[in-house]
Amino acid sequence: MNTTQLSRGKKRAVLAVGTLLAAGALTTAAAFTDFANLNLGNGTNDSGVGGNNRFNIQVVGTDANGNPVPGTWQEANTAEGVNINVPGADLLTPGDTVSVDIPFRNESPALSADMAFSLQDRPGRTSGAEIATALRYTVSLNGTALVTNVTQAAVDNLDLGVYATGTTGTLNVSISLPDQGSEAANNALQGQVSYVQAHFDGTSVKP
Repeated sequence: MNTTQLSRGKKRAVLAVGTLLAAGALTTAAAFTDFANLNLGNGTNDSGVGGNNRFNIQVVGTDANGNPVPGTWQEANTAEGVNINVPGADLLTPGDTVSVDIPFRNESPALSADMAFSLQDRPGRTSGAEIATALRYTVSLNGTALVTNVTQAAVDNLDLGVYATGTTGTLNVSISLPDQGSEAANNALQGQVSYVQAHFDGTSVKP
């Protein structure tokens, strides 16, 4: 009789402890929660990290014959480049000068562009040594000369200034073949070709 009462008492104690543990677990799980999320960007709804960091410069568009088409634009961002017609360039003889206007712009949506200009050898082509040495270049920016009557090598990394998004400039490249001083020296240039590439370089600048 006593044994049965003790056994039942132990069971009640175990059940009571289990009930307390379960109540404790429920108390621990029941808590207030909250959270906060911030979308990283420029503060507008569709922004993120990046997006407006697209950087792009363009030069005047050209037609199938290489003629500049004012008001149109192109990338020309390949090593091979895009052909541009310099009227009379293929007929250049000693004493002649030819030129072309090359508009350019910063087409980036937000970044400014620090622009530079160089003349370089056209990839995959070999110029005639005599005519390449003889040619002289004058480069003007918006009507102001940057270099005058210089060799190709001297047209290197000319500073064109910083252009805000959407702004343009016009570069004029003038090419002269001076008289070489003698009939023999002039005749030595016959049939020779100089393969020159106009190179615009842009570096992004935060406005």
